[in-house]
Order: sequence, then structure tokens, then C-alpha cells
Amino acid sequence: MRLPGFIDGHLHVLGVGYYQTIVDLSSAHSIQEVIRILSSKKDEKIIIGRGWNQDQFSENRMINKTDLNQISTTIPIVITRVCGHVLVTNDKMLTMAGINESTSQVLGGSFDFSTGIFNEKAMSLIHKKMPKLTKEDIKKFLLLANKTLIKNGITSVASDDFSSFNVDYELVIETIKEMYEENKIQVKITQQVNLPYEKLQDFLKKGYANKRIHPKFKMGPLKILADGSLGGRTAAMIAPYSDDINNYGIKSFSDNELFKMMSLADEYGMDSVVHAIGDATSLQVIKTLEKVIAQSNRKNHNHAIIHAQLTTKSQIELMEKLNIGAIVQPIFMNTDIKIIESRLGDRINNIYLYKTMYEHINLGFSTDAPIEPVNPFYNIYTAMTNRSIKYPFLDSFNSDECFSLQESLNAYTVNNLPYVYEDALNEDDYIIINRDLDPDDPESIRDALVLKTVIDGEEVFSLK
Repeated sequence: MRLPGFIDGHLHVLGVGYYQTIVDLSSAHSIQEVIRILSSKKDEKIIIGRGWNQDQFSENRMINKTDLNQISTTIPIVITRVCGHVLVTNDKMLTMAGINESTSQVLGGSFDFSTGIFNEKAMSLIHKKMPKLTKEDIKKFLLLANKTLIKNGITSVASDDFSSFNVDYELVIETIKEMYEENKIQVKITQQVNLPYEKLQDFLKKGYANKRIHPKFKMGPLKILADGSLGGRTAAMIAPYSDDINNYGIKSFSDNELFKMMSLADEYGMDSVVHAIGDATSLQVIKTLEKVIAQSNRKNHNHAIIHAQLTTKSQIELMEKLNIGAIVQPIFMNTDIKIIESRLGDRINNIYLYKTMYEHINLGFSTDAPIEPVNPFYNIYTAMTNRSIKYPFLDSFNSDECFSLQESLNAYTVNNLPYVYEDALNEDDYIIINRDLDPDDPESIRDALVLKTVIDGEEVFSLK
């Protein structure tokens, strides 16, 4: 069966490659298993891992520095939670980063020296002390990511790469451009520009706003990370977490800071796409965008909320009024389905309202890879069933919000066009899969395989 090439509306290309070079902890079902996996890496100068999830640990708690100190007190260790919003270090890494009991907290995040647990903006204290990427590192990650994306039938992406590592954004631009010129990568990239205010000013003054760097590589909207994750309990909430009643999550920016960044981008013709998971953050973003749109000299806007997991029906009405879209990840249900009730209590019927959004606003799909697998068929299966692949024994969640096959395909192609550059989808970008998709059989759709991927008429992947 032939299909248009898939467009992933938000992921991290460099992260997809990088994740394949570090320790994968996603399969660990206990802290002891994490310790066992990491202990096999004692020959490394620094041990870096990602993918752990305390909600699947038999100990039913967060891993901490005492656990990591069992592995080594002489090798620095940094492991990041599956969501990317929480990390844990051992004492050696804390010493290397110059962090002690007297170190000041970071606005928009927090850390606990006694446990070695950091979240949100406080993670920068650790990130800036980790080994800096070289151009060769970036090239290696791009090669790995490109291979993964085209193997999965993804021909275009919107990618947040400037914030993933402690590296200059111009080095990222230069390296991606070189890789295209050498025909080392083929997937089309629209960069979601995630930069702090001062670097954003530099980016704009140098004329990068909406600039096409290469026929397949363009600078896109401003990307803002406005809160955290549901799993890490850092998404900002109007009411507290049901399983942590004194915790309302974390907003990364004040209203004024958000407005300052969005309005600056708007002056240069850039839209804003904003990570907002908690309902408090969604409301903050909608209200701020309303102010930006009201003062804008531009006629056409393609702003969007990324994730929007807890965005309420009343907030969706405001988004429709303001023509604010959404870039969502049904695949998040894969992991979140296990924790939704404990985190949210009686609010569970007012979340993941993606089908409602689809009926009222422009909505595109993405995976936020490497947070979840980049496979579009997993995402489509989850959208159609609201079931988890990881926890198949759990019932469908909020089945009124399930998508049809055609709606899912639309959200993966034509609906995603506002968030990537204009020629992201054309007749010369297509895939061949191993079966016809049956709209009444989501299980078979989940297991579909890509046989061939074609970009701009060139075959870039063939299943051997």
C-alpha cells in the first residue's frame, strides 16, 4: 500500500540519534535493575543513561544518588527520566558540577542535594558540566536519527535541537547544512527554535528568522518549554496532583517573560509553538498568545500548543477562537495510562481531549521522540484505541476521544503542514508499506512495516 510520507510535528532529531549511543534504562522494572545495567559501564569516563521511570519500579520510588553511589563514587553518573524533565546524579557528578548544600536554587526548576534529583531548569546545572559535543558527535547523531526516521516512513519533521545539548546553535545549523550538502541525511527538517531570550535576540539579529538554510532545512517557529511532565509531576496544574497534594508543578516562565519572548519572535514574523502539559500552563500560554495576536502586525498566525495533555474543553474553545493549533502525541498514552488516575483523580475525563481538539482546531500528530518510539503506526494505533502497547492488559482510556484511521492519517500529514515548511508534503514524498490498512483492525495497523521510503523522488530506504 502506498501512503504519503509521514510528518512528525515535534521531536528531537539529535536526541533520536544520541539516545542510541547512551545507556537505555527504559526496560528497567526496579532500581536494582538500573544499578545492574549501569554497573556494566564502569569502564566509561562518564556514565550517561536515559529512560528510567519510577512508576514501573518495584520499589515504587524515585532513584537517588545513594543508589547511584553503589555503582561508583569515582565515575560521574547522570541518568535522565523517560520524560526528559528529571535527572539524577551521583556524588561524583555533583562534585564535578560544584554543587553542594549551599548552592542556590534555579528559577523554573529545583534540585535536592540530599537525593541528587534535579528537575526542569535546574538540570542546566548538570548539563553545562557534561562533555561538550563536537561537530563529529553531531554528525554521528544525525546519521543515526536519519536512518531511524526514514526506516519508519517519516519524510519531514519539526525538530527542537538547539536546547538538547550544551552546544552553540550555529554549530548545529552549520553541521546539519553540511550533512545535507554531502547527501548524508535526507529527512526534511524544520527547526523549532528553542533558545533563551538573549540567544534568541542574537539569532534574530543575524537574520535567521524563517531562513531556509538548505532546500530541506529551514528555521521555523520559536519553541518554548513552558512546564514539565505529568510523570515527573512538574507539569503546572490549576489544582494539585492527587498523589502529591502540595505539588502544583512548575511554570518555567512568568507571564511577562512568555510575552516578551513571543512578541519579539512575532516582530520577526515567527510563530510560537509552546510545550504546555498542565492545564495551568495551557491557560497561561493561551492568554499570552491572545495578547501577542492582538498587538501583531501580521495577518496570518500558526501558533500551537505542543502536548496539551491536560488542556480543558473551555481552553479548547479559547484556542478555536484565537486559531491556536495543537501538536499532540497520542503515543504518550503508552506510558501515561498507568499513572493518569493516581496523578489526577476525578479529573481523568478532562484530559487527552485530542479528538475534541481535532474537531475544533488544527491538530497534528507527533511522537516527541526519543521520549516515545518514533514509529507512526504505534502512534496511530494508540490514537485509534486509546490503549497502551506497553501495558496491553489495561482498558482503553476515554474511548470517546478515539480517532478514525483517516483522521489519524490526516493528523500525520496535511494537518501538520502549518508547523513545517510549505513543501514538506508532495507527491514525491511517499512510502510503501507491507499491507493495506484496515480501519476496523487497529491491531494490524500497529504492526505495519515500511517497505520503502521515497523523498523528493529518491528512494532513501528499502527494507531488505
